[in-house]
Amino acid sequence: MFQIHAVCDEDKGCPLYRREARLEFSPPTVSGVDGLPVCAIAVENLQKVIPRLQAGQPASAFAHTYCGGCPAGKSWWTFQPVSQETEASASPAASQFILNSISKMKMFTGVHMAKLMRIARLIKGTRVPAGRPLITRGKHGDAFFIVLEGECEVVQQDDNQVESTLATLPAGECFGEMSLITGEPASATVRAKGDVTVLAVSKENFNQMLGIAPEIAITLARILANRLARTGRWVIDELKKGIIGRLELIPPGELIQAMNVNGQTGMLIVQNADKALQMYLHDGQVHEVKMGEKDGEEAFFEFMGWARGNFRFEPVRREQSVKQVSMDTVGMLLEGMRRVDEFRQTGVWRKPEGGAPPPQA
Repeated sequence: MFQIHAVCDEDKGCPLYRREARLEFSPPTVSGVDGLPVCAIAVENLQKVIPRLQAGQPASAFAHTYCGGCPAGKSWWTFQPVSQETEASASPAASQFILNSISKMKMFTGVHMAKLMRIARLIKGTRVPAGRPLITRGKHGDAFFIVLEGECEVVQQDDNQVESTLATLPAGECFGEMSLITGEPASATVRAKGDVTVLAVSKENFNQMLGIAPEIAITLARILANRLARTGRWVIDELKKGIIGRLELIPPGELIQAMNVNGQTGMLIVQNADKALQMYLHDGQVHEVKMGEKDGEEAFFEFMGWARGNFRFEPVRREQSVKQVSMDTVGMLLEGMRRVDEFRQTGVWRKPEGGAPPPQA
């Protein structure tokens, strides 16, 4: 059966859809992916494209298709053919090879063999040549990967194209789950270090895999926690070297989180164009924040939206430090990320008393 997904790539006040929302067209039926409601106005306009795609026209010819709009809002959509993965799509030998491989991996420890047999049918083995990216920073991920043979490397580039290697992923390591779970673009590029073999689970099959074996989600949570701890140690090691860092490589949220987890005490100084921020942390807790005439929580929240800038950390301890903020640091991080995410989705920066301008690009 012909299937194609219409994927929302922009919304302005739409009451039903946000970016990455999906509608599945399987003529003559239309349904919302993951339980999303179906908008009659959008379907009436989007379904006009489906016969053309069935006739062989490329999906790229219909990028950014307008939904038609309504008094409440508007949205724009692109189209993606859906790969028809069936239980018979892989040969018995290939399925058995994948089953043998995943049954030995820590990630699938404790998963019953009957579940593993079903999961194996959702996975495709792929050989990737050296240097080819599997995930690209700034783009939404479309698959979850497990390294089977060889190594992948996690890299980032700043505005001057200076590249840094953040981690090397050997056989058994996985990546790509964060973008699938959160819907956020990937924060780093992952590419093949040499020729590698990976096991790939598509975005649609990833959710199905977790439905088959919910215990995998617990293992993924542990993997993410360990990864965060490693990233935090790396950030602190760099700061202790006295290296001036860049927010393009370490976003504000990750930077403050690393300092909080590792209980750092000192002054963080950040320069972004004509704006400067000073933040004093005591044993990992934010005590003081100053940005021009702003201070406290609102200065912190504005900083969370910065996408670029230089920073340095001075390990100094103040014996008489008065805590200027009332919120716990973890609470401020969560609230700051929520505000930035809200701004990205709506284009409106929520202004509490005193206000704060939108995050800087």
